[in-house]
Amino acid sequence: MDILPLNFRVLWFCGAWNERSSSNTFIRFLCSCYRYAVFILIYQFTISEIIELIRMRDHIEELTEGLFLALTYVALCFKYGNFLARQNQVSMLLDCFRGETCQPKNSEEKMILSRYNRKAEWCARAFMIMCQASCVAHILAPIVGPQDTDRPLPFKTYLPYSISGLFPYVATYLQHVGAIFYGVLLNVAFDTLVYGFTLHVCGQIELLRHRLSEIFRNYPDTERTDSGKDAMIDECVKHHLHVHEIVRRIQSLFVWTVTVLFIFSMVTLCTSIFQMSKKELLSAKFFSLLLYLGCMLFQVFLYCWYGNELELKSKSIGDAIYSSNWTIATSRERRSLLFMMTISQRGLNLSYYGIFSLALDTFTWILKTSYSAFNVLQRASM
Repeated sequence: MDILPLNFRVLWFCGAWNERSSSNTFIRFLCSCYRYAVFILIYQFTISEIIELIRMRDHIEELTEGLFLALTYVALCFKYGNFLARQNQVSMLLDCFRGETCQPKNSEEKMILSRYNRKAEWCARAFMIMCQASCVAHILAPIVGPQDTDRPLPFKTYLPYSISGLFPYVATYLQHVGAIFYGVLLNVAFDTLVYGFTLHVCGQIELLRHRLSEIFRNYPDTERTDSGKDAMIDECVKHHLHVHEIVRRIQSLFVWTVTVLFIFSMVTLCTSIFQMSKKELLSAKFFSLLLYLGCMLFQVFLYCWYGNELELKSKSIGDAIYSSNWTIATSRERRSLLFMMTISQRGLNLSYYGIFSLALDTFTWILKTSYSAFNVLQRASM
């Protein structure tokens, strides 16, 4: 993959992405079986968690203990189903980035795009390490920490059978391990896919800014070539409109699932903090919840941070035009530049019909709402 290779490599490993299918029928059959096995594992685990929540609805402490993870997996199921159902649109979005307009034309432009590509890769690696550390902590917590039962499991799920025997217990434990392992891989891949696409759009805007600054530098007033300069400005206008189209596709594909994630995050954050307040300080369970809380905050913060970065970067296009030597432009060229400046002043913003906008204000609002809900839970448990 040329765009976000780490993300699509992880999705390929989980069976969720296969841009180039094999010509061998048997290999295609095995890939399909593997994809459905991972799909069933994730959705079966989520359903069993929801059933257990319904069974524990009258016990607030046990309810909150399962609620924070169950909502995380419900949000994952939305993201997973959305990605599988709309893979053709994802391929079309990738083709938008592969278009000739978005490709670098010299070494300087290559450096601009590679800088944002490194940012996207760093973000995916850092988030993956954090989440896998939380995964290991949850898996090991039943083994290294004191437990209430002889057959402790990493998570509380509904089990229609007894695990008093060794084999059923080991099989169930391994099922939980597989569910959280693939759940972490898929969750991180889907989230960083949105971060990565947003960063690549920022890279395209930076590329557009560079090209705008170079127009009048390459064509000074003393060596004026109107046709060449007009062609470059027209290309920049097309590039600007192309960036808007890419953002529209990203918003159509992913933002509604991000909205679901934000709604669940408010409940998840307050319930995880509530559970931490009930655990013994520096215990294995407390440490695993602390890692989980850090991952959740990092997840939501990056959505808001890069969404805010996209808005600021898109508004800076007008500054790049104003800083250039636009005074030597013809009236036609000025109209094109004014058109771009007018559009850029509105900024590019990712939101779901104007609500849950990916901005730092949304992150602050989520924290405040979660803290208020945490206080309500504290009073209810007294």
